[in-house]
Amino acid sequence: MSWLDAQRTHRPVGPVEDDPVTRALLASALLMVALFVVLLPPWWLETRLVEGVNVWTKPQKFHLSLFVHFMTLGVLAQTVPRKIRTGPTLSIFVYLSVAALLMEMVYIVLQAARGRRSHFNFDTPFEGLMYALMGLGALLLVLVAIVLGVQIWRKGTSKTGLRMGAAAGLILGALLTIVLAGYMSAVNNGRWIGEHPLAGATVPIFGWSREVGDLRPAHFVAMHMMQTLPLLGWLADVNRIGRKGALAIVGGGAVVQIILALYLFFQALSGQPVWPV
Repeated sequence: MSWLDAQRTHRPVGPVEDDPVTRALLASALLMVALFVVLLPPWWLETRLVEGVNVWTKPQKFHLSLFVHFMTLGVLAQTVPRKIRTGPTLSIFVYLSVAALLMEMVYIVLQAARGRRSHFNFDTPFEGLMYALMGLGALLLVLVAIVLGVQIWRKGTSKTGLRMGAAAGLILGALLTIVLAGYMSAVNNGRWIGEHPLAGATVPIFGWSREVGDLRPAHFVAMHMMQTLPLLGWLADVNRIGRKGALAIVGGGAVVQIILALYLFFQALSGQPVWPV
């Protein structure tokens, strides 16, 4: 059966099924890749800075992060039966998350083009309102992972390791992300604990401060539990470790990452950078 025939009949093409929820998730992931590529020239040529960083760096980092997020959701959604995946509960949260994605990226790109901050910006009533709406959008982007994780836990059809890893990663990672991101958006200085100088040293690629406490490393570890724990579970299945071994590996990975995220969080609260100068 050709790909076009599969599109018409809504049947599986390889390991990925053709259904509205899968299409919405994977199309969103591919949109992030397309936007990343489109914005490469202005990112390279731009000379304007916001808080000492190229104005296009934030949109590009979000494009990569959201690509990983939606691709993860699209792949892991294949581990529940089609009836569950396309049912009203998961469908509603997926469509809300896609709407939130579009709203956030339009605003973040717009603010970058204007040379203004999108996050932690209360300079005008409009920017304050949009920051609040982005907070709601971010919550929707994470809640869909919890919903999918619960469905995988209850109805998942994959082997033990992947099923446990996907459920634990999506649920625990999303909950910890909500807690840490919620705190980060509530403190006065946003991501920094202390006054980060505009030309201060940062961690390459990630941009985390090496001068003052930075809450983003803890947020990063929590958020990417959604990828690492499913990967650990899948590796346990591939290596035929068995149910108990798979549970031990997934559980151990979860404990290590939660402890690491909390350690980085409290380290930042003490004003200590993750990688001191």
